[in-house]
Amino acid sequence: MKKSLFLLLATASLSFNADAINGEDLHYFCLKNVKLEDKCGYMDNQANIIIEPQFDRAYSFTENGLAQVKQNGKWGYINSNGKVVIPTQFDIAWSFDNNNLAKIEQNDKYGYINSNGKVIIPPRFDDIGNFTNNGLAPVRQDGKWGYINSNGKMVIQPQFDDANNFADNGLAKIEQDSKYGYINSNGKIIIPTQFDYANNFTDNGLALVRKNGEYSYINSNGKVVIPPQFDYADNFTDNGLALVRQNGKYGYINSNGKMVIPPQFDDIENFINNDLAPVRQDGKWGYINSNGKMVIQPQFDDIGNFTNNGLARVKQNGKWGYINSNGKMVIQPQFDNAYIFGDNGVAYVKQNGKYGYINGQGNYVAKVKTICDVEILVKPSGEAIYPKNYVVADICAEANYYRDKKASAK
Repeated sequence: MKKSLFLLLATASLSFNADAINGEDLHYFCLKNVKLEDKCGYMDNQANIIIEPQFDRAYSFTENGLAQVKQNGKWGYINSNGKVVIPTQFDIAWSFDNNNLAKIEQNDKYGYINSNGKVIIPPRFDDIGNFTNNGLAPVRQDGKWGYINSNGKMVIQPQFDDANNFADNGLAKIEQDSKYGYINSNGKIIIPTQFDYANNFTDNGLALVRKNGEYSYINSNGKVVIPPQFDYADNFTDNGLALVRQNGKYGYINSNGKMVIPPQFDDIENFINNDLAPVRQDGKWGYINSNGKMVIQPQFDDIGNFTNNGLARVKQNGKWGYINSNGKMVIQPQFDNAYIFGDNGVAYVKQNGKYGYINGQGNYVAKVKTICDVEILVKPSGEAIYPKNYVVADICAEANYYRDKKASAK
């Protein structure tokens, strides 16, 4: 999410489990003060400040209960109590992955640490990728890419102009002399570098490639199983379909190459979640199902995909609202901008130049109010969430924006 004039907020969702306080129940926020740099902290779904704003930057907690934060120009990690458990010492730090490893940068070199802060792979590479199921990660050294194992040993020597993660079928896309091919985990080239463009293999065992300006799909042996015939094509998604374009129109094919939804749309997006895909016809957007049936007629100026709470953002007459999968407008178009709902049912919106969060009923969970060039996070009732225990002074002094509630009561 982009930093706005008033507020920098996370794309992470809010949780509605009020009892537990773990990383997944917290949401980071950053407030701006013209006298200070932005400071970031964490709040729960009830807009209670759990970790006071004190960090220059902050990111979401991962499953291991840690989040990377920036303080005094360096990055480290905190737990859900706000305690710094891995000191702020890195130039850049990334989130922990499924292997409980995090990429870090020091002095323009990259390595990995574990969740205890122990350096597992010292920063010595010019760039580094993620470890995959076969235990290998791509790394760049002296301008060439190779692969290391989880001990940092170079098992495939740097020799490629570019290298990607290994797919589940054991092949990784590599580039040599501006052509793409695929290698196995021993570094042997299985599919020669011959393509002008190539994607990683998807779960159905096919990879999208382009040669001589035409798109096709190959299997893990390099055999073309869906011949070149498309102006444009995309990867197969979880429902077994891939969007393609012929003669300027978009449709969908299955993994056999059969056109299951004929090219007829001016624009189209992939199927996500509830098996509906956004399509554009005659300048308006609607939704089709996986059979190609138009289930929500084209009527919107812009739309997004449906999220886990069954709602999608739509734009009509210059304002954003939200519909359900039946096309019913459940939150009327009223926002200048609106983002998708997070997994836990909260969306970030802008209305009348102000920012805040709404739930699936369209009610605000928290708002941002700017007074005297200082941002205040408030509940819909107007009660200050942060700064806490303060009321806005009637007259804003240059260096004294707030007065203490207790002091003002005397």
